[in-house]
Amino acid sequence: MAENYAARNTQGLHRIAEDDPLAIALLKEEHHRFRELFTEANDAEGERLKHVADELCLRLDVHMTIEEELLYPTGKEVGETEEVDEGIVEHAAGKQLAAEIAQLNGTEELYKSKVHVLGEQTIHHIDEEDEELFEEMREAHVAGKIDLDALGEKLRARQAELYQKIEESGDLGPTNEADAEEIAHV
Repeated sequence: MAENYAARNTQGLHRIAEDDPLAIALLKEEHHRFRELFTEANDAEGERLKHVADELCLRLDVHMTIEEELLYPTGKEVGETEEVDEGIVEHAAGKQLAAEIAQLNGTEELYKSKVHVLGEQTIHHIDEEDEELFEEMREAHVAGKIDLDALGEKLRARQAELYQKIEESGDLGPTNEADAEEIAHV
């Protein structure tokens, strides 16, 4: 059996604490769902794997968009530029692989391997956010430098708006997320 990423949801800084500000709690809830889905994908085959992978690609798209539009600029405000920049680069790699997976029908020879690698990359990324970026931003919140509860409301509203766009049109439409094309030119 493949690694059980979901087990991490109850460990250390991955847990949702009672005193987590809304933004952190919301994003950790999403991280929990990703760990559960990637655990399921590791054990899935055929149509079930395709269904799980499609859900992952959709959720990742929305999740990365709200982080890039709202969380990351706030992180930079409090001096987390290096963490945020790494996150943007990791998102770009994830977006590329997720877009490729979304175009496949699930029967390709390397399909399961592509989903597995996306999982490894994503789990690494969300573990770092839980353990590093969120903790630094929590400290800034406690010090009164940022309001992660108000940011959480914005994240939730933007997330709902993006899912509504998907429901109506089948895609996110234009977003204000970080431009992955910029990364290749830096």
